[in-house]
Amino acid sequence: RRYRALELLVKRKRLARTAPVPCIVREGGIAEEDSLAENVQRAPLHPLDQFRAFLALREKGQSEEEIAAAFFVSVVVVKQRLKLASLSPKLLDTYAEDGVTLDQLMAFTVSGDHERQEQVLERLAQAYDKQPYAIRRMLTEGAVRASDKRARFVGIEAYEAAGGTVLRDLFQGDDGGWLQDVILVDR
Repeated sequence: RRYRALELLVKRKRLARTAPVPCIVREGGIAEEDSLAENVQRAPLHPLDQFRAFLALREKGQSEEEIAAAFFVSVVVVKQRLKLASLSPKLLDTYAEDGVTLDQLMAFTVSGDHERQEQVLERLAQAYDKQPYAIRRMLTEGAVRASDKRARFVGIEAYEAAGGTVLRDLFQGDDGGWLQDVILVDR
């Protein structure tokens, strides 16, 4: 982005082609961390760029706490951004093209299944109700709410110990989540 801005200034004859441009070269550290910090300070990034930058830092070995401290955000915010970055690439591309809103994107994080996310995205294109709660409902249909009498009787800990998975929402209160394996709950 800065390079294109410099090219434009040269093209408009407002900057000489040989004019010096300040540049800091660092040997140590993580390049993505420097880039993210620089871009956040100057002009806000597209949220998708921030999600991917946090993911790149995580993949390079930084903990969620270290990322949070470096960018003055809470650990919860880092977890949320990492969860958003883990969504289906097709869904992230749709978000980049303004096909879904950030609130809708956050609703998709309820399920980690990319295939299911893409199915709901296709259903959403023809759906009348495109609100985040409707997306969550589509993603959790067939699951048992943790507040259900059966789930309370069994207990979340016992369900997870038996190999069950619980879908959780990092962005809204979910009353304990959704138990995905109905047969296991019934058993």
